[in-house]
Amino acid sequence: MSIKIKQEWLLLVAFVALVLPPLQQFLEQSMVTHMLVQIPILTIIGWMIGKSLSEHWKSKIIPWNRWGITGMALAIVIMTYWMLPRALDAAVSEWYFELVKFITVPLMGISLSLSWPLLHPIAQGVLKLEFWATFMRLGWLYLDLPDRLCANYLLSDQRILGQLLLLGGSAWAVAWTLRIMFGTRIVKT
Repeated sequence: MSIKIKQEWLLLVAFVALVLPPLQQFLEQSMVTHMLVQIPILTIIGWMIGKSLSEHWKSKIIPWNRWGITGMALAIVIMTYWMLPRALDAAVSEWYFELVKFITVPLMGISLSLSWPLLHPIAQGVLKLEFWATFMRLGWLYLDLPDRLCANYLLSDQRILGQLLLLGGSAWAVAWTLRIMFGTRIVKT
């Protein structure tokens, strides 16, 4: 069995594991695991699917995704929607929103994998900066608001998520600063 076929089977198994109720319910019982574990894993699965697409499919997509703009716009719209507290609540409460999440979040990953390499480096830098700023804004919002934003999650979950987003955003900023100042890479961004 080739490596590509093994990878595709692993992606399918990972996706099915995330969809099945035991793991799905475990990850969705906390706002932290919902936003910082389940959604990123679904995005990574989509990214890997996008990378494993055949050249035939990529050549059919490329005219619609010139310079990566269309795919990035799609990814940004999907990402923005799933950052809304109401969307997280709906995914926990309503099965059809859950289904939409399990379709759109991997689609976001596919769009990112096909579009990111096509973007100009300046556009990549602007988007990295915007993603970082979004982490910091959401972290501050979740940490500072006195009321719950998600009806299905406790205020303590919201505050922990805010702290983790601010911590992750700060680590990201330090890594960028080291890379810019010293040419050192702690993590590849």
